[in-house]
Amino acid sequence: MKIARVKVSHINMSFWGEFAARQDELHLVTLMATYPQYRHPLSSWFPAEAMCVVEIETEDGLVGTGWCEDYSHATSVIIDEHLSRLLIGADPLDRNRLWDQMYRSTMPYGRKGPALYAISAIDIALWDLAGKHFGQPVYQLLGGRARDEVPIYASHLHFTNEDEFTREAAEYVNRGFKAMKMRFLHGPADGRQGMNRNTELVQLLRETVGDNVDIMADAYMGWDLEYARTMCRMLAPFNMKWIEEPLLPDQIRDYATLRRDSPVPIAAGEHETTRYGFSQLIEAEAVDIIQFDIGRVGGFSEAKRVCTLAQAAGLPVYTHAYGTPTLHLATSDTAIGMVEYFPVPVWDRIDEAPHFDGTAIPVDGKLMLGDEPGLGATLDLPGFTAIT
Repeated sequence: MKIARVKVSHINMSFWGEFAARQDELHLVTLMATYPQYRHPLSSWFPAEAMCVVEIETEDGLVGTGWCEDYSHATSVIIDEHLSRLLIGADPLDRNRLWDQMYRSTMPYGRKGPALYAISAIDIALWDLAGKHFGQPVYQLLGGRARDEVPIYASHLHFTNEDEFTREAAEYVNRGFKAMKMRFLHGPADGRQGMNRNTELVQLLRETVGDNVDIMADAYMGWDLEYARTMCRMLAPFNMKWIEEPLLPDQIRDYATLRRDSPVPIAAGEHETTRYGFSQLIEAEAVDIIQFDIGRVGGFSEAKRVCTLAQAAGLPVYTHAYGTPTLHLATSDTAIGMVEYFPVPVWDRIDEAPHFDGTAIPVDGKLMLGDEPGLGATLDLPGFTAIT
């Protein structure tokens, strides 16, 4: 079996669907909040949202599909102009060899960012293709079911006003979610007043959901070490499961310092890639919780390796983002404690629908995959026509 064709589709649609459109209207602290002109909205500095869909077709007509983010068209170009020529004529079942060849060949401009997004999408497509070839779901190829139902946490929560914030949090509890994540509003530019406001909102969330629901909060790389140390001490009374991405990803030494000092667990990793990047985080004892994104870390092949590293270090994995690939991995690997999901808030007028890849809406804070071969995904994307 040989690869005959690699088709790349650039889709002018956010990987995050309706969540991205809503988030542009909502306030949160980000790594650009230190610059007043880029504080809000997110789209004032964020690249245009887009997706890359990769279809890999064999000589006998079997097709595997993978996808990732495609900011500035960069991922699609890398696959079209470079990686596709490493794939044509290769055996698609040689996933380890192809991964290594793609990683090594992109080294002059890769290691992280769009090059790893491209490798991730291709790797996901190769696993989908392998599952279809063997007539097995991907989770079966990954070792079979380690669990029947995957725990899911609610991750939309933004503060708009007190009524909507508390109604949304209470609704997630009613829907059976055992954990939820909010966004911090303030960072160093807002001084002590911002710290107090961050603390008030975490306290409000804890009072709303009670003591039997895990709460988390995301700083989206918008703090510095001094600010983060103070905030973590202020938030200690609220029994948070984690504070997410308080610092820039490359501040590994600062992360290690913060982790030693913080009474609240520190989570990070959605902007990290490969076993090599996560080895540095783990060896530095920089985080309490690993949070890779399967569409960035290097696909299934590399995500499995990172899970093994995390387990050996005694660290839990709580993956970034939702979707069929992540759920297949979480079904097969108990290193993953929960998967992130973005519900439509109760105060929004948009009806909640299945994910763009056909993944169902979680029920009672969990989801069970079927036994369709490969990923079992059917992409519903404007302007996308699959190979038939």
